[in-house]
Amino acid sequence: MSTSSGKSVPPEITQAILRRLPVKSLGRFKSVSKTWNSLISDPHFIKTHLRQTRKLIVGSGTSLYSIDMNQLLPYLNINTNDIPVTGKVLNFRSPPIQWVEILGTCMGLVLARDDDDTIFLMNPTTQVLWKLPVSPFALPVEDDKFLGKWRAKFFVRYGFGYDSANDDFKVVSISFWNPESGLDPECTDTFVRVYSLRNNSWSKLPNSRYDHGTFYAVSGALVNQNYHWLVSRSTIVGFSFTEEEFSEIRLPGSIEKAGFFDVVDMNGKLGVFVGVVEVGFELWVMEEYGVSESWRCMVSYNGFGSPVRPVCLVEGSNRDIVFEDLGRVLVYNIDQRRCRNVRMVGGPRRLPVGLGGTCYVETLESPKPPHALSSRDIGAFSNLCKSKLTGWYLGAKKLLSKE
Repeated sequence: MSTSSGKSVPPEITQAILRRLPVKSLGRFKSVSKTWNSLISDPHFIKTHLRQTRKLIVGSGTSLYSIDMNQLLPYLNINTNDIPVTGKVLNFRSPPIQWVEILGTCMGLVLARDDDDTIFLMNPTTQVLWKLPVSPFALPVEDDKFLGKWRAKFFVRYGFGYDSANDDFKVVSISFWNPESGLDPECTDTFVRVYSLRNNSWSKLPNSRYDHGTFYAVSGALVNQNYHWLVSRSTIVGFSFTEEEFSEIRLPGSIEKAGFFDVVDMNGKLGVFVGVVEVGFELWVMEEYGVSESWRCMVSYNGFGSPVRPVCLVEGSNRDIVFEDLGRVLVYNIDQRRCRNVRMVGGPRRLPVGLGGTCYVETLESPKPPHALSSRDIGAFSNLCKSKLTGWYLGAKKLLSKE
């Protein structure tokens, strides 16, 4: 980059400037020069560029919305029951996908599944989508006119994270038979499979010895490059995406009699949300990862009439928590013990969180394998094949006409 005096700006200064720009601007600046394009596309630059402003992705059916969490900040100290926000509609493909569940997020990428149980990786910022291949190790699918789809036959839980040692995004699936289906009542194994984005393939791991089917556990959470699930009223297990092994974390003994549990990521700290329907809830946070003695109760509240789920702390405030509650998004202040409704201006009356809301950060990271062909590449290859076939056809026709 050159200045008006003709002198070049040092590369490290150029990188520092570009690193502070939003993803949308960087996309435009790729065309400035080959040097800038190379820099912005560099994997190291992409990793260090991660924008720390959190955004909330919510949706229901075919609709997905992205909401900048910074919009909440001006209202935190204002006496109002509603917090108005604007949301960006995310359009990934046409015809639209019927989304069923948001499964997790890591470094700006989001894992989700549709109504056909197809798993997708997406980048909400660049709106690029990648469909994962079906695992060759998946449990067999057998439809049943009474039980319906395979969901009645077995259950699958997913975790999504990053393997920093191998620079690879991975998806882990934990699957087990539904004992009530009668399909394989003698089998109590819990099968573990891992998808590597770098290799675009699934691998088989040894079965898990833990009970991942606990009925009172709702979901899991990614913290410290490990994905966590509750496997009993006293134990959380974490799956390391680097070591591809499980480890145990003990829960505080005082919460073992809770009615429902949810393992959550509280802005980089492992949290567990526990409660009793029609009574209230507690939110516990582990201050030092892996140290059971560091659990502390962050919130204790009586008042919600139904199970809710914490999504994250509001950025810039460690006293305001974003909750999801049966189709609503709420902001709860710990000190005031007060909830306020988040309302999307120009959108649905209630924020659509039927899929489960989650937070992500902006990134340039691609959700596709390194060697995946783009739609432009596929189109060019298709046109080349068509032209070659046309040429061969015309040549053969010409030869035949001479005979």
